Amino acid sequence: MKILIVAAAVLLGCLQGVAAQTVIRFALPTAADHPRNQVLARWAGAVAKISDNRLTIEFRHGETRYDGSRILNAVAEGATDMAAPGWWLVSRFAPNFRVSALPMFYGRAAADMTAIFDGRLGQALDQSLERALPVKVLGRRIDLGFGHIYLAAAPVERYGDLRGLNVRVPGGSADLARYLVFGATPRRVAIAKLFDALRRKLIGGLLTTHAFVADAELWRAGVKFAFLDNQVFYQYTPVFNLARWRALPVEEREWLSRSWEESVDKMRAANALIGAEAKKDP
Repeated sequence: MKILIVAAAVLLGCLQGVAAQTVIRFALPTAADHPRNQVLARWAGAVAKISDNRLTIEFRHGETRYDGSRILNAVAEGATDMAAPGWWLVSRFAPNFRVSALPMFYGRAAADMTAIFDGRLGQALDQSLERALPVKVLGRRIDLGFGHIYLAAAPVERYGDLRGLNVRVPGGSADLARYLVFGATPRRVAIAKLFDALRRKLIGGLLTTHAFVADAELWRAGVKFAFLDNQVFYQYTPVFNLARWRALPVEEREWLSRSWEESVDKMRAANALIGAEAKKDP
């Protein structure tokens, strides 16, 4: 009888331990080896440590139910607890996020950009997003890094060399306007068709990052040159479903916020290192 009581107590303790664990669903449309996914895994480790494994971040890498443009909808609707969309996607709901692409930020250093968006401007942008959607911004942004011009047609040494060139841009009025000023022709090409467009010389260059060129092995499609002009600075904003956030115990919210703040500079540094390594690839 005593053995049964002890066994029942042990089982109850195990069940209580399982029940006490909170799982946070984090949707990422990109693959697990994407720079954003890699650095977020570090934060997940910090969450587990600070909470003594009572909080778990469950990543859904390569999320297909919600593509990049709908990932914020998924968070707002509660289909996932968290996401970290880029400002170019956030701007569909909070248009002022497009400020990052304005000419006054062209060519600035990374340290300048992070300082600006860590300050009052970033706080105002976060508040505008929280007014637009039922989400909570968890903390400061993760830096992906600068977008530059990468070329297959010919090297570019000055802006005049861009005249007449077909350049693939991610989209957005600022990107389109910028290339029109350069005398180039901005083109919108789906990621899935990018490799073929380069090979067939439908485009002679593209606006993107070191990491993307390396991950997609675009040199196999003819990309040989880069014009490193710190053209636009890409960042990801960590967002949490508001109802889910409010339902969490205060202690768990504190763990999430504190671990993010303690990890964000490390995540930025890790992404910068990934970009620097990607720059060395052939």
